[in-house]
Amino acid sequence: MRGLLKLAGLTLAAALTGAAGALAADEAAPALPPSLADLIERDRSADPVEDRSLTNTAMASASGAYMTGDYAMALLHAERAAAGGEARGATLAGHILLHGLTGEADEAGAVRWLRRAAELNEPDAMIILARLAEAGAAGLAPWQARDFLSRAAEGGDVRAAHEYGLYLLQRADPGAASTAMDWLRLAAESGREEAFVDYAYALGEWAHGPHDLTAARRWYERAGEAGVPFGALMAGTMHLNEEGENADPARGAQLVRIAAESGLAPAMGQYALLLFQGAPGLPADPVNAAHFAHEGARRGDPESQFLYAYALAVGDGTARDLEDAYVWAVRAGLTRDGEMADDPDRQRLEAALANALDADTAERLRVRAALPPENRPR
Repeated sequence: MRGLLKLAGLTLAAALTGAAGALAADEAAPALPPSLADLIERDRSADPVEDRSLTNTAMASASGAYMTGDYAMALLHAERAAAGGEARGATLAGHILLHGLTGEADEAGAVRWLRRAAELNEPDAMIILARLAEAGAAGLAPWQARDFLSRAAEGGDVRAAHEYGLYLLQRADPGAASTAMDWLRLAAESGREEAFVDYAYALGEWAHGPHDLTAARRWYERAGEAGVPFGALMAGTMHLNEEGENADPARGAQLVRIAAESGLAPAMGQYALLLFQGAPGLPADPVNAAHFAHEGARRGDPESQFLYAYALAVGDGTARDLEDAYVWAVRAGLTRDGEMADDPDRQRLEAALANALDADTAERLRVRAALPPENRPR
């Protein structure tokens, strides 16, 4: 069996999505920017509007029309609200035009309204403009993304602080490293749970960060406590690898279990490995190990697939089945582009299983292993 894998990096929270995602118009109701989503949710209460200003009334009407899917009327009222100085009206108008909710997408018109909102210091509008600029869309230049995000962050918006910190981190500019760390720290310390994992990564693994493993582990653990399974997995792995001061391997095993029970496929593989081997405070349990390896394997985690193949090959915690073992051993090596990953342990297991099967059976099983999940036999 392989030793505990040390996770080498993480996928950062999506901060600046590509233009294709931002401009998709094939969805009837794309996700609203957070401030608009909050506003429209409040307007579901149908509070009376007679005591509101004309601008507020127009905004309430825009919210009501948007909720019912009458996007043309929502645009009309949003533009009226924006003309009266309501920044969120301008943001809503930009959102509707950008996604083509009233017909063809109108990038130029969307940018005009979003710029109006940005002039009124509306952070969501500046974040959208930054995404468009980063993608070089709507006539904006990539260099403008930094300006939009810095303005939004400096205006005190926590989400913008997080996204600006990520933007700087992704640029990998040593000269901006301390600024990136400051914004990510501000977002995390302000309680933005989405920032906990990113700040932890910057603290511990980022090439231009302080490489403070103790602090990184603490923020990963906070993410796990906030319900982010990946944070629990990372903190658990660091405890088990004794990374950082006062590491507690028993606590690490507990955190990996929490992540696995939350349904995170890579955590299932790691927890299965701990159960196969035994760990501090966690006695060996091959049957439970095989169960978690199988669940992780079904979810596409290569390490889980390897472990389940091994368990099937030797009958450890599950019935011995060389054919199924071979299928999972092959799947463990398949990359997304259909190539085979270079993994000596997996390759040795696959070769040993192939030698135990006849050539026709092995070929049939290789074809079965390569089937996409939706076409696999139940």
